[in-house]
Amino acid sequence: MVEYQDSAAVVEITNALNTKREFHNDETSTYWLPKDDEEQMRLTGQHFIFKELFEGVSEALDFEKGVTILDVGCGSGVWVMDMIHDHPNCTYYGCDIADAVNKKMDYRQFTFTRANVTNRLPYEDNTFDLVHMRLFIAALREDEWPAAINEVLRVTKPGGMIQLMEYDPKLPKDPTNIFYKTVAAFRNICESRGQNPNIGGELVSLLSKYECLKIIQSEYKAIDMSSGTPMAKRLIWDVIEAFKSMQHVMGPIVGVKSNEIGQFLIDYEHSLQTKESFICFSCVAVQKL
Repeated sequence: MVEYQDSAAVVEITNALNTKREFHNDETSTYWLPKDDEEQMRLTGQHFIFKELFEGVSEALDFEKGVTILDVGCGSGVWVMDMIHDHPNCTYYGCDIADAVNKKMDYRQFTFTRANVTNRLPYEDNTFDLVHMRLFIAALREDEWPAAINEVLRVTKPGGMIQLMEYDPKLPKDPTNIFYKTVAAFRNICESRGQNPNIGGELVSLLSKYECLKIIQSEYKAIDMSSGTPMAKRLIWDVIEAFKSMQHVMGPIVGVKSNEIGQFLIDYEHSLQTKESFICFSCVAVQKL
């Protein structure tokens, strides 16, 4: 690890991390990240990163006239809130295994329902013009993906759109890179829970198996966080915050003790800034024929 003289910074970071996190208690789910306010704040920041990285499907749907939209795994509701700001004439629904929706969210055109996409969603067939679903890599077991796709397909109207976005954890070339160690740990945890760490790179092939779906958008972004661009800096922030959220399981695998976490995060950020570290995401949109 790189040695730093600012011991006060290390102490401050370590103290800030000595708090208990709140997790989902749905025994049917393998999701292993927190659901607390700290995690919702990270996901809010992450949302605007994704908004800049990937285009929406506005050309395929008449948002001005108004369409009916579902956000599966809506979390705090940040994607819905942002969509309402951009497209106020639409009607919005959100579902999640836990109610983590921002209680200050007061929009009459939004309805939240607690639900699990691996079970039957509480909506009628052919209800939504657009279904949005992202970052289920750490939520669904590999054998649950077909059921989840079938459910979002069932509730989507003919001619409607389904948009999925996923993280694709590619290992860096340099095994001495701290990012290599954290990505390897992430993949290890997913596999131990029966999850598919490669799902982000397999979305197109997965969705291509459905004859009733037509792929209209397929984007893959690989950003080097050491490039120094504004986007790279925002992604470094997200990666650091994500490690804080996952340290309860990743820390032991990476070999970081609780009293070393402050120094580790400083070293980690420095490594991301100076060593080639590509973070990859895939976004695929399909139309139900």
